[in-house]
Amino acid sequence: MFNFLTVIIASCIDIKHKRQDIDSGLSNYMKKYPSLNYDDRKRIEVFLQNKIHLTISVGGYIASATISVVVIPWLFDQIKFYHVATLYIITPVIAFANTYANGLTDWSVGYTYGKFTIFVVAAWIVKPGAIVAGLVACGIMIAALHISSQATQDIKTGFMTLTSERAMVIGQIVGVVIGSIVSPCIFLAFQKSEKPGVTIGSAQSHYPCPLAGLFRSIGVIGIGGVKELPKYCLTMCFAAFCITIVTDVLSLVSQGKGWRMHKYLPNMTVVALPFFAGPDFPIDMCLGTAVMYLWTKMNKRSATLLSSAVAAGLICGEGLFALPSVVLTTFSIQPPMCMKFFHSGKEVDVVESFLNKLGTP
Repeated sequence: MFNFLTVIIASCIDIKHKRQDIDSGLSNYMKKYPSLNYDDRKRIEVFLQNKIHLTISVGGYIASATISVVVIPWLFDQIKFYHVATLYIITPVIAFANTYANGLTDWSVGYTYGKFTIFVVAAWIVKPGAIVAGLVACGIMIAALHISSQATQDIKTGFMTLTSERAMVIGQIVGVVIGSIVSPCIFLAFQKSEKPGVTIGSAQSHYPCPLAGLFRSIGVIGIGGVKELPKYCLTMCFAAFCITIVTDVLSLVSQGKGWRMHKYLPNMTVVALPFFAGPDFPIDMCLGTAVMYLWTKMNKRSATLLSSAVAAGLICGEGLFALPSVVLTTFSIQPPMCMKFFHSGKEVDVVESFLNKLGTP
């Protein structure tokens, strides 16, 4: 929210200045950063020459929202047109926040926003059908956030490879259209191959969907309202919100004033990521930052040229470990050490029961 408001205010000020001094975006950028090399200058030139006009973006979004407001309540009568309209009004703000975080960390937390949407919409309706309405709203939110973050990643790729921004967006549109046709066909194929009398996605199905129960449970909790949340939940959320706003304001002011403390103020968007994605991803980022810092100190030129390739190799290597993991699981090879965490209060009984199930003497 803070970064969204900051960008809006900065854009308004920039528009005002451009009216007074008519100049191209490329020229202004070159004046601000005169030390850019030829490759970066060429990337910026191609990127700005092929940008999409604001009227096309806004018009396309309004057209999509209008179609959704009419069609979605017709398909699911549990959700009303004003619910869908409200979602499409607030989605750009949330999409900006998610895309901003995705640009910083290459990690989208759209599903977390979707779960929050289930809770809010179910608490808003609070009547039979609220759970289904919450799940439909979750689908709308996740689809919008996924497309926005993915489109930003594609545009970033286009910037690096001197590809037209319009071509990348058109590719996204074509992909969405094809997916809208192919996905229902795939679902029908799975449904046809399902056992008679069994609902696809259930526990008895050939194709179970374990997360469906989790999302439905969020809707059930949402019907109960705020009182169903854990104790001090809202207090902690408000405290985190205040800390974030204060830190972001201080970071922005210190950056403008040239204070040295700006280098030591964290980006709160990145700080919030471990609460959504778990600790493994931030630990990887922390280690990578430490390696990059030491590498830059030892050989800055080498770090600048090769860091991207090394980082890509490490990320791919982590993904490739899925293959030996599957092989070890297939041959029932157990790890030499096992670790398990138990809740306090009944440690002895729980540990004994756990060891008895393992057959450990």
